[in-house]
Amino acid sequence: MTITYDSKNHFEVIFSIHGTVWPNVLSLCIANASLTTLIYCLGVYDIVDLTFDDDGHNILATMVAFLVVSRVSSAYNRFWEARTLLSQELQQCRQLSMLVAAFTRNDKTVKAQEWRRLICKRTIEMLQLSIQVLEDSEWTTELMHGPEEGKKPKWSKDPRKNPLTHAGQLHEVICLHEHYLQAPLVIHKELKLHSFVASFSDYYSELAKFSATPYPFPTAQMTRIFLFVWMFSLPFALVHEVNEPYSIVCIVFFITYGFFGLEFVSIELDDP
Repeated sequence: MTITYDSKNHFEVIFSIHGTVWPNVLSLCIANASLTTLIYCLGVYDIVDLTFDDDGHNILATMVAFLVVSRVSSAYNRFWEARTLLSQELQQCRQLSMLVAAFTRNDKTVKAQEWRRLICKRTIEMLQLSIQVLEDSEWTTELMHGPEEGKKPKWSKDPRKNPLTHAGQLHEVICLHEHYLQAPLVIHKELKLHSFVASFSDYYSELAKFSATPYPFPTAQMTRIFLFVWMFSLPFALVHEVNEPYSIVCIVFFITYGFFGLEFVSIELDDP
């Protein structure tokens, strides 16, 4: 869900909890800060020195930062493109309904009202089903690529489960104007209505691409592995260089919040 906020209100932006990544990252921040405290205490009381030089860790930091930032950027671009396509899909439905009403505004007969009502009904059904499909990546994948090998088809064999089938039915309803209207639509008006349905199908297919094709798994896996290894080895490197415990704990806490927070933002944006 998109969170609306006042960007000029610094207090509200900083201390807001609703819609933030804090519920996901707080436990990780506390765990890493606790690990830092433990490593420091073990060294101070001469129990065991678990720290190591941070030269190699600094090199790894560059790779982690690149992967995390690239992932966030890619996820945001996917999200914004999907948001644009959804707006265009909805616009086609609105334009279709408005032009149907405008083209037949002088026809007050019962059959004309029935035709307009039928178009609106088919449009709503098509839109509702498309949203249901897009929210279920497994459903979308089966409709686009067929069922997985050895798996029984769940949706692809039922045409009522395919939004494109509903789009075809809407094309058929538009073609019935000759039987419902006193003055049938001229050809360019009929083609205009068909063009909105065709555009809807195009935008739906583009949206289905995002639902059926997630962010590349190898890249996501690499980012997650490097991030966890680097983040939970950070206390060992920092304690080796800094002897002040309070500053180390605070630094580790907020670094953990920053890097893991970006990763959780990417996870949220992965599903536009």
